[in-house]
Amino acid sequence: MNKVLKKLICITLSILVFSMLLVGCSNQNTQTSESPEGENEEVPEIIFSWGNSLHTAMPEVAIKKVDEFKEKGVYFNPLSKDKYELIEDGKKLAVISYVPNKGASEVATLMGQGHIDAALCSNTGILSAIDKGTDVKILCPVQTGAIALVFPPDTDFYGWEDLKKYILDSKAPVKIGYHSPVSGPRLVLESVCIAEGLKVTEDPSDADADVLLVDLKGTSNLIPSLTGKQVDAWVGPAHFPETAESKGLGKIVLHLEDFPPEGKWANFPCCVFSVREEVLNKYPEVFKALTKILDECCEYCMEHRDEASDIMADFIGIEGDIIKTSKIVYTTDPTEEWIDGIKIYVDALNKMNKFDGRLKEMPFDELVNKCFDFSYIKEIKK
Repeated sequence: MNKVLKKLICITLSILVFSMLLVGCSNQNTQTSESPEGENEEVPEIIFSWGNSLHTAMPEVAIKKVDEFKEKGVYFNPLSKDKYELIEDGKKLAVISYVPNKGASEVATLMGQGHIDAALCSNTGILSAIDKGTDVKILCPVQTGAIALVFPPDTDFYGWEDLKKYILDSKAPVKIGYHSPVSGPRLVLESVCIAEGLKVTEDPSDADADVLLVDLKGTSNLIPSLTGKQVDAWVGPAHFPETAESKGLGKIVLHLEDFPPEGKWANFPCCVFSVREEVLNKYPEVFKALTKILDECCEYCMEHRDEASDIMADFIGIEGDIIKTSKIVYTTDPTEEWIDGIKIYVDALNKMNKFDGRLKEMPFDELVNKCFDFSYIKEIKK
């Protein structure tokens, strides 16, 4: 009986000691484990899209410069090549899932279907999406300017007057390609041609037209379209014109500031940060932080141009020196001049019958209230 009792006591003591060791190890692990505030809280996944171009690649700077952006208070913590934690002041706010896009038309479609939540693309694409019924808000610009018209490398003219003469002297419509139907480059070119008295068409059978516009369906097809003689020229965003010229595959005959009337198009609005209203209203703190990180990205790109050029060149897949020649301006500031530029776009979209929904002929002040929300950028710039 005593032997049985002793054995039971030994077993009981062993279990107690083992349990105490487990508790001790657990406490030690809890004390030494460090993680951002909110690590165990459920956070939203935000599908964020930007393109493979100089106009929209600025988030790559924050992705590559984690430590520098951490010092600014808001940063991306990379989890994989296309997923990043959005962290502000030590608190995880969201997981950002990156999705590439081919241009504003694709963004408009994907936003309308609810497949992406936020995007960087041309303002005209987003305005067209809103016109067709998609509830989106533009929170701020991300860049201005940096559009050019490219002809074959042996072209012997430069400037609008020479270009206009070339078009009028041509026996057939001059075929000019664009990357997206509602992109800024296409709309600028079309509105200028019409204002200058040129007949523009998208109908290949219209032999009386001066200019035949061709949808090349994505920026990746701009340079090949010229070398393959699919078009006579193309208009597109930086870095594509600079790349074509540097590789001897094209010649820039017009920069944005060269389009008539002189000075009207310099630093003109192009790409913006936009968000679906449903997710914006649900997670305002997430989009305030994203607006802040984009503001920091734009500032970094302007203050550290060489470094930023190398980062974006690596992402895009071109040489850094090509980007350094670009005239692009990165900014999140919706100045009065920028708003005036948006009005020019809106007037052109109405005049060319691109609006056929809820924005058609809407007074501009009402349109601004409907499509834009600058409260986020104003808040972080206080």
